Amino acid sequence: MAPIDLAMVRRRAEHNEGMVSTLEEISLHQQEIEKIEGLGQLCRHLKILYLQNNLVAKLQNMHRLKELEYANFAVNNIVKIENLQRCESLVKLDLTVNFISKASLLTVHTLDANVKLEDLYLMGNPCADFGGYRAFILGTLPQLKKLDGTSVTPSERILAKQELPAITERLLRELRAEGVDVEEAMRVSDARDLAPNEDDVADMLELPEDQRPWCPATRVAEQRETAVQKENQEAAKKEHHDRYFNIDGSKKVTRREGFPDLPENMDDMRQCNEGGCKFLLDDSEDNKSVVLDVQVGKYMDTSLIDVDIQTRVVRVLVKGKLLCLVLPEEVRPDQSVAQRSKITGSLVINMPKAFLKPAIGKAEAAYVVDAVGNKQT
Repeated sequence: MAPIDLAMVRRRAEHNEGMVSTLEEISLHQQEIEKIEGLGQLCRHLKILYLQNNLVAKLQNMHRLKELEYANFAVNNIVKIENLQRCESLVKLDLTVNFISKASLLTVHTLDANVKLEDLYLMGNPCADFGGYRAFILGTLPQLKKLDGTSVTPSERILAKQELPAITERLLRELRAEGVDVEEAMRVSDARDLAPNEDDVADMLELPEDQRPWCPATRVAEQRETAVQKENQEAAKKEHHDRYFNIDGSKKVTRREGFPDLPENMDDMRQCNEGGCKFLLDDSEDNKSVVLDVQVGKYMDTSLIDVDIQTRVVRVLVKGKLLCLVLPEEVRPDQSVAQRSKITGSLVINMPKAFLKPAIGKAEAAYVVDAVGNKQT
C-alpha cells in the first residue's frame, strides 16, 4: 500500500516546480494507492486528478476539492458512488472498469448534487449489464450531456425521465429477488470501509492465478504479488550493483592474490591497468634500458606492491590490482631493478635491454650484454 503523502505529491508535481499548494493537476496513476487521503489538505486548488489503475476501494476525503473539474478513477476497486457531493465544480467523472454493481445504481443519485457534471463514464462495471442502465442513469442525472462517451439527445433525456419510475421499480424488484438488502445498498456513509477483507485477500493469494475470481480481493492480491516481485528485483539489482560497482559508479575489480598465468603464446598477452595507475614507460637516457615509472603514492606500504618481469612483459600488482604492459623490446629480467623513489614514492623499474643497437652514424653491429657485462656479437 502506498499512502498519498507530501513526498508522493511533491514527486508528481515536477511540472509545477514542486509547489504543492498551487497545484492544479496531478497524475497518481499506477502508484498502488488503496485509500484517497491528504489531497484536500495538500492541494486544495486541484482541478484535474488522475488516480486510475490503483487499488482505491472507496471514494472519500474529497469534500475539500471545491475546484476539481475532472477526476479519473478508472480501473480501481470502487463499489459505490459516494462522497462527491461537495466537489461543486466537477464536470467529468471517469469510473470505468470498477466494481460498481447493479445494487450500487441506487447510489448514482448522489451525483445529482454535482450540477456541473456533464460527462460520466461507468462502462466496464457490473451495473452496465442491467437492462435499463442507460435510461436509469440519464433519468437520475438529467444534467449529463454524455454517458460512456455517447452524447445524450434531448429526446433521449425526456424519454429516460418518463421511464425512470418503471425502471426503478424493476431494479428494486430484481434486487430483492436476488436477496440484496436495498437499504444497505443505498447507504453511503463515510464510516464504512469498503476495502477488501484481509482474509479474502489471503484466500486469493493461496489460489492459482487462473482460478481466482475477478473481484476487489483478487486485484489487491495480484498487486501485492507484483509489489513483492518488484522489491525482489530491486534487491537483486542492488546486490549485483554493490558486488560489481563502487559507490561512484566505477566498476569494481576483484583484488588479486598473485599474478595470473602467462599465455603460451606471448602474442596473446593483453595489457591492462585495473587500478588506473598513472605510469610512464620510456627508454633510459643512455638508451640501454627500458624504464617504467609507476605512481603508487608516497606513503603506500611496499608490502602491497609486487613486480614480475619477463623478457617482453612487465607486470605490477598494486594493492591486488594488476598493471600489465607489453614491452617494446626484449629485456633482461635477471638484471632488472625495482625500487621506490625517496622523493615521490613512485615505483621505478629499470630493465636493461637484451639487444643494444648502435648509435646513429656508427657502424658497430648490434650486440648482447651477458650476465657479467661483456659484449657478445
